[in-house]
Amino acid sequence: MLMKALRYIGLVLVIFLWAEAYFPEFYLAMGKSHLFPDDYRYGDLYRLSFLPQFKEKASICPDLLPGKSTDHKTNIFIIGDSFTEEQRVNANDFKAQNYDYTHWAKSKDIVLDTAQRNVLILETVERTFREHFGKEADNFRIVKNPGKNEENAPKPYVTKKQRLENFIKIFFPGGTEERLEHTLFNYDFFLFFKEIKAAFNLRFFDRAEKKVVLSKNRQSLFYFEEVESGEHQTSSFSEVSEAEIQHLVEMINQTQDKYKKAGFDEVYLSIIPNKVSILAPDLGKYNHIIEKVQTDRALKVPVIDVYSDFVRQPSEMYLKSDTHWSCAGRDIWLKKVNYSIFSPESNQ
Repeated sequence: MLMKALRYIGLVLVIFLWAEAYFPEFYLAMGKSHLFPDDYRYGDLYRLSFLPQFKEKASICPDLLPGKSTDHKTNIFIIGDSFTEEQRVNANDFKAQNYDYTHWAKSKDIVLDTAQRNVLILETVERTFREHFGKEADNFRIVKNPGKNEENAPKPYVTKKQRLENFIKIFFPGGTEERLEHTLFNYDFFLFFKEIKAAFNLRFFDRAEKKVVLSKNRQSLFYFEEVESGEHQTSSFSEVSEAEIQHLVEMINQTQDKYKKAGFDEVYLSIIPNKVSILAPDLGKYNHIIEKVQTDRALKVPVIDVYSDFVRQPSEMYLKSDTHWSCAGRDIWLKKVNYSIFSPESNQ
């Protein structure tokens, strides 16, 4: 009887581990349930490197405008990336009456209240900027005159490319080994031994995990795609031609024209600098793509610029153990967003 029970327990455990490794959604759901330690609790760069000097407990930034006034008849919509995901930015950070967000990897149907002011922000980190604006942005689809009943309500908008990608992911999900490893060994007890190994390799062999790069003074850590040029257009040091700058500007302008025609009153562009662009531009020949785009005479879209702010106080803008901004960097961006949209000089 005992052996039979143990076999069933073993079978359930194997099925559970298989589901954790094979289904990303199940893995994320288990992480949110706090049954297992959060992968990113010490930062995404620490998660890759396990270097103890870059181990820093992640903290949640306080809302910028708790108990805010919603007198402004303005709705803010953001097409953004992980810098503006819910755990970092939410409705309580803006003066807007309503706030909506979608990730660059997703699409979403929305309804615009034409009696109010509707503002769209195109937010992207520098390393994916060229990818996002290689073509027009198309992540929000505006639905006009939706029916009041559920049958006529907006239906989820999914492109053909996304359908194909979703189909492939069902049968061939990436990262299975990584998810399994983190499920089994993502506890502080095991991290201690990983830290010893990482520190030993760096000290005696001058070698770190291949997905991270250290600054020359070894005080900062960066994601490799931000640094290594070669085939990576994500790098701050990959060449960018004048022709590409013109194409990017053209796509940004066309995105604005399309969304204004669809009902938005204003469209803003905001490019968040790569961490390496601010903390270690001496690791290569910086391409200055942010400045080139933002100052291009052909650009018709107003810019919410934080590059110039970040370079003035670089050490405070990013988390030590992560690719993302610190609360100080985030607050600078949020204050500039609110000022750009709600200042007396803005078009209300």
